[in-house]
Amino acid sequence: MSASATLSAVVARRPGAAGAVSGLARAARRARPSARASRSPLTLTRRGRLVFLGLPVLAGSAALVVLAVVFLVPSTATATSEPVTGAGTEQTTVHPGQSLWDLAVAADPERDPRDVVAEIVELNDLDSSVLVAGQLLEVPAA
Repeated sequence: MSASATLSAVVARRPGAAGAVSGLARAARRARPSARASRSPLTLTRRGRLVFLGLPVLAGSAALVVLAVVFLVPSTATATSEPVTGAGTEQTTVHPGQSLWDLAVAADPERDPRDVVAEIVELNDLDSSVLVAGQLLEVPAA
């Protein structure tokens, strides 16, 4: 039950208050906000304009910078499936009974053999430390 209906029911019970009911009902109707009056037009504040306009522009600018870097900066890495050879390596043949450690010490006696073994494994893309007699390996030059 609404407030105006309750007020009208209370006033109507009193004798001689019939005129007061219509006056109170009119006052209650005027006090109640209408549906049109409660809907005011939506306005954007400065912060709202920043959110709805500034952030998409900022995100678009960042995307353009990333695309420019990806497409305009030249790539410096190249992939190849050929064995790595260069001025810093030599090719050697594995003799019977020779290990990676022996090859590392013979290749560069001044350096730590563990580092040279790791380099030999990387240069030749070896999966294990098992060597076969007659196998050709790239070793770092001294």
